[in-house]
Amino acid sequence: MNVSAYQSKVYGAQPCWELVADIYATELNSVAVDYKTVNRSIREMSSAFRLAIYKSAHGFVQIVTPVDYAIVLLGKTERVGVHHCGIYYGGKVLHALSSGTVYEDMSSIQDAFEIVEFWAKP
Repeated sequence: MNVSAYQSKVYGAQPCWELVADIYATELNSVAVDYKTVNRSIREMSSAFRLAIYKSAHGFVQIVTPVDYAIVLLGKTERVGVHHCGIYYGGKVLHALSSGTVYEDMSSIQDAFEIVEFWAKP
């Protein structure tokens, strides 16, 4: 996967969702999430993640050890819950913010997010 190509793209209102959908469609010829149903409130994002991944019709299961192309669900606190996502690749996480797409090592991710979950297709 060419990480730089994704970092140069501009994503819309739900950048993290759109990045995940873009990577799955482009790299894996697969559908991961339907990002168009998500609005920008944290509560709605958290609910959408639960529906799209936890109860996924696309066959995702939670895994302990990340693998390339695993979806990484992230949350700042347990109270807020999961509200951000990215893709695990090459030992780092590629995730899109409104300010741009970043590729961060796991220690930086774990410093920024209390909740870090990995989801993949078996």
